[in-house]
Amino acid sequence: MTGAVVAAPVRRRHRARRRRDLGLAARYAVLLGTILLTIFPLVWLVLTSLRGSADIFAMPVRVFPESVTFGQYIAVFSQYGLDDYLWNTVIVSVATVVLVILLGVPCAYALSRFRLPGARVVLTVLLIMRMIPVVALAIPLFAVFASIGLLDTLTALVLTHTAAKLPVAIWLLMGFIQDVPRELEESAKIDGAGTLRLLVQIVSPLIAPGIGATGVITFLFTWNDLLVALTLSSSEAAQTLPVGLTNFVSQFGIDWGAMSAAGVLMVIPTLIFVWFAQGLLVKGLMSGAVRG
Repeated sequence: MTGAVVAAPVRRRHRARRRRDLGLAARYAVLLGTILLTIFPLVWLVLTSLRGSADIFAMPVRVFPESVTFGQYIAVFSQYGLDDYLWNTVIVSVATVVLVILLGVPCAYALSRFRLPGARVVLTVLLIMRMIPVVALAIPLFAVFASIGLLDTLTALVLTHTAAKLPVAIWLLMGFIQDVPRELEESAKIDGAGTLRLLVQIVSPLIAPGIGATGVITFLFTWNDLLVALTLSSSEAAQTLPVGLTNFVSQFGIDWGAMSAAGVLMVIPTLIFVWFAQGLLVKGLMSGAVRG
């Protein structure tokens, strides 16, 4: 009787341990499945870009190509002129990030630190602009840029993306600036620092994670944009890489190999950019999560 009484708690502990182990195994299985689903399209894109034309349409479908070729990568530059689209995308994305940071930091600082007349109206307008998709403004922007002679130029794309990303950037940066202790700025003012010096030497270094996160988000959304570039550009001189990918689709079919190679080339710069900026991005997102 005593043995049965002692064995009962032991059996309960074993059952509880088995449930915990099964729950842990289920969580790891879900995590592994999510990772595989996430990276599978990218892996398949890379494998397709390395296949020959016959291997792409082979039946049954082969997971790994029988022979590896880099002819698709050569074709995207020699036949489709992808270097021009790539260069345009780099210019538009980098210029947009620089303008958004240069304009967003002072605006966020002014709205956070000064009592400006109509500040609530400005914040409300920024909030509304965050909710309006840029595509909804594509036709008015087309008319405006056509009237001032900027249609089908990189300048029009940079201005459009800057205006679209600036409200989000201001809202993000305001949260980081509000976390900076005012005592630091007051101490600097006692030492004779002006507003510009406060912003450049005191506030900006302290909100570097927020600036980095804002820059990464701005870069990614600008780099991957298709609809704005497709609406405001009609020649290769102003078209970006997402628009260039549409050239692989013709009335005679789709050049899957070259399109896959171009897709890989489009992904690589974003991976490099995020890799070098991931420290600031993680710090910015963590700071926002702690603040929230």
